[in-house]
Amino acid sequence: MSLTFEEMAIAFRKCNGDANLSFKEHLKTLYKSKEDYETGFVISGVNNYILTDIEKLLSKAILNICSADYLIRKGYFSWGFVTSYYANFFLIQGLNRTQLNFTTWVDRSVNCLFKNYQEGTIEIKAIDRSTDEHQRQFQRFFENFKSLRNQTGIDRYWNIGICPFELGNEPEIRNKINYEISKDSFYELDLSCEDFDKIIKDNSYCPFTYSREQSKILNHSRKNLKLAICRLRMLTYILNILAIRNLEYQSYYQRNMRKRLKAIQERYMDVSDWINILFQSWLIFDPELVDKDEIEPR
Repeated sequence: MSLTFEEMAIAFRKCNGDANLSFKEHLKTLYKSKEDYETGFVISGVNNYILTDIEKLLSKAILNICSADYLIRKGYFSWGFVTSYYANFFLIQGLNRTQLNFTTWVDRSVNCLFKNYQEGTIEIKAIDRSTDEHQRQFQRFFENFKSLRNQTGIDRYWNIGICPFELGNEPEIRNKINYEISKDSFYELDLSCEDFDKIIKDNSYCPFTYSREQSKILNHSRKNLKLAICRLRMLTYILNILAIRNLEYQSYYQRNMRKRLKAIQERYMDVSDWINILFQSWLIFDPELVDKDEIEPR
């Protein structure tokens, strides 16, 4: 069962997202045995470590968005996709943590699921079957947020970000580009100058206001960057709700967002204008956002 915004706010009350350890590092300090993980155990008082994880994952995603934007505008389309993929990967990890329903790795893949979000208890248990960890993270994301699809009161970016990638399975495309010998990966040197220039032109436009692709060559990277931007909106939207509900986190949230915006303005001045405009709109504290939230607690 997914948590509503109000339930997430309750779960993260008294948290500031400024813990000294990550959640994974905290688990290691518990010195649990292999048998403990296989049997499963319950812990409490750890949500601030999880919120700290989310803050770090947000910063990692922003940097990868800036990197992907630069790469695809400069003609590195294949690596641009891989970079935008990791922006998405970090964002879905953060989003899964807001639901207190996520996986992590402590010498093995570990399932972390809230037992009682009001009391702050989380059940930890090793995952038996061995499958691709990236696939597992994405599947968990789609399960966690399917109840919020087409929900009124949330802006249009949600309806894009909450869905799978329109051009295929994201981890599989990443694996194909990175690890397989395929004519579809690292194809930039095979393009004619005309096709190369058309893709460069496509990648300079905002994908939310310019939908007609000038090039007939498949352009995964631009569409995947669009998806990452939408998932960035999802995560910042949720964190803003938490900041509205939690005065202690609110001051840290505002401080962290100011630092991010200042760093972007000073170090990544060449990020596309359309991305910079969205950063300016979303990497802030919006006290009125809660008035637009029509999702009621269960």
